[in-house]
Amino acid sequence: MTQRKTLFSVTVLFIFLFSGCKKEGESYEELSQLAQLKIQEAIKLTQDHPCANLDEWRIDTLYSTYVPIHARFEEAYDKLVAEALDLQTRANKVYKNPERYDTSPVSRPPHFGLRCIDGKIKVASALDLGLVEIDEHLDQLFTEITEFFSNVACDDASKWQVYTVRKDCEFVPIVYTQTANFGEFFHKIEQYNYLYAAKRHRDTSLDCSTENAKPAKGVICENGKPKVQY
Repeated sequence: MTQRKTLFSVTVLFIFLFSGCKKEGESYEELSQLAQLKIQEAIKLTQDHPCANLDEWRIDTLYSTYVPIHARFEEAYDKLVAEALDLQTRANKVYKNPERYDTSPVSRPPHFGLRCIDGKIKVASALDLGLVEIDEHLDQLFTEITEFFSNVACDDASKWQVYTVRKDCEFVPIVYTQTANFGEFFHKIEQYNYLYAAKRHRDTSLDCSTENAKPAKGVICENGKPKVQY
């Protein structure tokens, strides 16, 4: 009887010590990998759903991607994302190497809404759009971009810069300056560039030079308006 008690006590102690060691042995790499697996599970939950009423769906931003969300699996999705966040938080706490400072922004291509693509619900990218729709978006954005700063007075040319976009094969200089809503302008530029890349991918008839024969050299102020210098 005494031997059994001793054996039981030793077994319990071993389990306790093993569990403690296991917890103490958690590494940044292991926890980060587990967090990534949770994110992959969450993304998988959002994939391959047959087309249905798009009004019942919403778009969620998950790190560098967008995913379609429905109430049917939203709770399970949120749970996986929360678990991933917890694991990554724990990973950061046990990180023992020199501090890392990653100030680079998350690169996330713009999306173009929820669509029914190949029978599945998907958050559309520029490459998912047809050429006609791409051209419609490009025309609208081109007007918005070129007129974005039309009401901003130019009294100091050093505060203005030039950004060049492509319109078909033409290089078009766009003047811009820092304003409170500059982020909106940048977002439109980003959308335009992705759409133009998608257009070039779909329209193989475009045979454009990659070299700008007449690049802008700067900006001057003329009658309170910015003017491109060549």
